[in-house]
Amino acid sequence: MPGHTYWDYTQLRFPRREGMRIDFVLGSPALAGRVQHAFIDREERKGRGASDHAPVVVDLS
Repeated sequence: MPGHTYWDYTQLRFPRREGMRIDFVLGSPALAGRVQHAFIDREERKGRGASDHAPVVVDLS
């Protein structure tokens, strides 16, 4: 899953697309077999008053 999940506010990293991938979803091998889709919701991070982290979303079967 390419992309960043964290951008430092004080350095204005988000507009420059200079982030870090520090948020992960941990699961068992059985759970991994149920993953249908996973993505980083960068749009959620764009809102006013948003966190410096973007959610990692995982769809399971």
